[in-house]
Amino acid sequence: MALDWLTFHINLRILRCLTRLLAWLDRKRSPASLLTPSSRAFIPSTLSTSPGNFDILFYHPPGHNQESAKEGQHPIVFVFHGGGWCVGNARHDERFIATLTARGAFVVAVNYRLAPEHPYPTPVADCLDAILYVWRNSAAIGLDKHRTYITGFSVGGQMAFASLFMLWKALQDTDPRVDPAVLGTVQGITAFYPPMDLTKSRDERAASNPAFVALKKKPASSSKLIGDIFDRAYFWNMQPMLDKHQMYISPGLAPVDVMKLALPNRITLKLAGLDPLLAEGEAAAARLQSVGKRVDCETIENVTHYWDHLAKTEEEKRLRQKVYEKVANEIEMSLETKK
Repeated sequence: MALDWLTFHINLRILRCLTRLLAWLDRKRSPASLLTPSSRAFIPSTLSTSPGNFDILFYHPPGHNQESAKEGQHPIVFVFHGGGWCVGNARHDERFIATLTARGAFVVAVNYRLAPEHPYPTPVADCLDAILYVWRNSAAIGLDKHRTYITGFSVGGQMAFASLFMLWKALQDTDPRVDPAVLGTVQGITAFYPPMDLTKSRDERAASNPAFVALKKKPASSSKLIGDIFDRAYFWNMQPMLDKHQMYISPGLAPVDVMKLALPNRITLKLAGLDPLLAEGEAAAARLQSVGKRVDCETIENVTHYWDHLAKTEEEKRLRQKVYEKVANEIEMSLETKK
């Protein structure tokens, strides 16, 4: 048992190092702007049973200053990074963030705490804590909390939904840690290739997409080793195992009344055509549409999971920028109309 524990943690450390290296190489191969956080806050956890603090990074739009911000009241876009809940960093999405700030958005990237040190549901609770913190301080920063938009990549997309379900549940339970007076308004969600149904095994998910099955060379992210690390880390030492039908775990299976009440009207899913998660993303889109949400579900063909962060060829890089520009345009329009 001790050897198994040691092997797991060695593999996790290696995976974290490789993730940082790939992110560095991506920036090196094709530099975005020389983007760095404009400021940051180290905030306390208030909702998680795992005490501690975590970083949220702020990216200001061009020309931002405190006085002009208070007059202009910038819209807020949250970005939740991917990485299977156990690897990754908020700065890994800076290429996308640069596209958003160029359009006048004030971007908040959340460095939620990682599993297994902080297993389920701590990452979700941290995402919601970050939202509430920014809403509480929005007037002082010069932000319009009623023009809030949430985005996320992979598990970050999953937590975009889960964090709003957690907020809805806290309000139903009149949780004293959530003050209704500070709440803003989420105008929409954009999730890139999110896992929406964790009740299925990885083999079942892979088999659900014939295009993925037909791939001769499968991406490393879909290997059994990495999949086991993700699954074990997030639900570390939980006995008995949780029912994965729960809405914080499988948001695509949330009760229809909760979907209707907890989520904004605009939902956008950007799926990957060669992704084992494609079918569950499509199923979630259909279910969201059935409860009256305005759903735009687009599949980017011939790309794998997390493709935009691993782009190597010039064609992939051009496609990435095209998709990011389209998403930024969609978000900008949503925040302008506020419907």
